[in-house]
Amino acid sequence: MINPNDVNLIIFDMDGTIIPSLPIVFEGIKRAFNKLNWPVTFTPEEINRFFGITTASTKGSLYEFITPPHSQLSPEQVREKVRDEYTGVFRDLAQTYPGVKETLATLRRRGYKLAQYTNAAIVYFDAVMSSLDIRPYFDYVECIEENHLTKPELVRKIQALFDNPGTAIVGDRVHDIEAARETGALPIGALYGYGGDEPKQADLTINKFDDLLQIFDRRLPVFEKILDAINENKQKDRPFIVGVNGIDGAGKTMFAGALETYLKSKGFPTQLIHIDDFHNPKAIRYAGPDEADNYYDKSFNLDLIIDKFLNPIYRDKSLSLKLKTLDLQTDDYTNERTYNIKPETIVIFEGVFLFRRDLAPYIDLKVFLNILFVESKKRAVVRDPQAYVEKYDVKYLPAQQKYLTLYPPDQIADIFIDNSNWEYPRLKNL
Repeated sequence: MINPNDVNLIIFDMDGTIIPSLPIVFEGIKRAFNKLNWPVTFTPEEINRFFGITTASTKGSLYEFITPPHSQLSPEQVREKVRDEYTGVFRDLAQTYPGVKETLATLRRRGYKLAQYTNAAIVYFDAVMSSLDIRPYFDYVECIEENHLTKPELVRKIQALFDNPGTAIVGDRVHDIEAARETGALPIGALYGYGGDEPKQADLTINKFDDLLQIFDRRLPVFEKILDAINENKQKDRPFIVGVNGIDGAGKTMFAGALETYLKSKGFPTQLIHIDDFHNPKAIRYAGPDEADNYYDKSFNLDLIIDKFLNPIYRDKSLSLKLKTLDLQTDDYTNERTYNIKPETIVIFEGVFLFRRDLAPYIDLKVFLNILFVESKKRAVVRDPQAYVEKYDVKYLPAQQKYLTLYPPDQIADIFIDNSNWEYPRLKNL
C-alpha cells in the first residue's frame, strides 16, 4: 500500500463521494417525466446501479433503462429532457455531503493538490460546480465526456499535469479502485456512497468525508519522527519527557494535544503537562518594573514544577498527584489537575521557555516549533484579547528574544520544526 504520507495529489470522484446525487437525478427524471405526462415506474434504488457509469453513451445506460417501452422518444432524447432539468433541480436541492467544503479547504491549507474527475455529463458537471460553488476548492477538474478517456487514462493525464506526484483516488465505486490500482495510486473507498460493498476493496476506507483529515495529516511524518526518537531513547524503567517549546503563538498547545492523541493511538500511556498551569499569582508576576523581564523571570513557579514533577519523575520513576493550580482570571488556586505517571508513560511537557537551564536537564527529547515574530503577532490578533496584543512589542516578544538569545533552539533542540503553517509543519535539519 502507498503510504498516505507520500501523497501530494488527491483525485475525487463526484457522485456518491462529493455529493449525494441520487435524489437530485431522480428528481430531474421526475420533473422531465411530468412534463412528458409519463409515470415514474421505477425507484431511486433501481437506478442506483447506474451511478459511476459514464452517461456519454445511452446504450445499456440509465436512460435506456428509464425510457418507457414503445416511447416515441429515443433514450438519447430522454437523456436531453432530463438534463434540461438539472439547473433547476440543483438550484432547489443540491448539497454536498457534510463537511466537504471544510475538509477540502483544510486539505488545501495542508498543501495537497486537489482534482475532480467524473463520468458525469458536462452539463451535469457544470451544474454541480456552479450550484454548489465548489470549483474554487480544486486545482483541476475534468469529466470524461470532455475527452472520452477512461478513468485510468484521465488519472494519468491529471498526474502528468502535476509532475506525477504520489496520488490518492477517493471514490465509492469499484471503477475508482481499479483506476487507482492501474495508475499506482492509493485507493480510498467512500463507504457512505452508492457502491454498497465495493468501496471495501480499497486499501483504506472512510465512513464520512472528513475522515480524510485523519488520513492526510501533514503532522504525521513529524509525529513519526518523534516516535522514532522515543523508541530509540526511552528506558523501560522510567518515564520519558518530551518538551514541546516555541515562542508565543507557535502552536505548542495544539501540537502537544495532537501528539498525545497520536501516541495514544500507538498504545502509549501519556500525560500532558502545560507550563501555563504553573503561573505565579499577579503579585509575583508583576513585581518588577520591566514587563519583559517579569514575563521571563517571574511568570512561572519553576521550583514547584521541579519539586513536584520533574524531580519525582526522575527520582521515583512514577507520580500520582492532585494539585490546585492558579486560575488566571480570579488569581486564586481553584483549578484542580490530576497527574498519573508510571515508568512506561510518555510525558508531554509544553510551554514557553522550556529549554532554560533550570528545566532542560529533565527533558529527554526537545522539540522546538519555530515561527517568526511577525507570525506570532498575527496569530495573537486572532487568538488573544486586544489588551494582550498591545503588550506583544513590550512584553512577550522582547522576553522571547532574550530567551532565544540565551538558549538558541537550533543548537539545543533535538527536533526543529517550521510551524509557520500549523496545518503543514516541516522538519528542519539541524
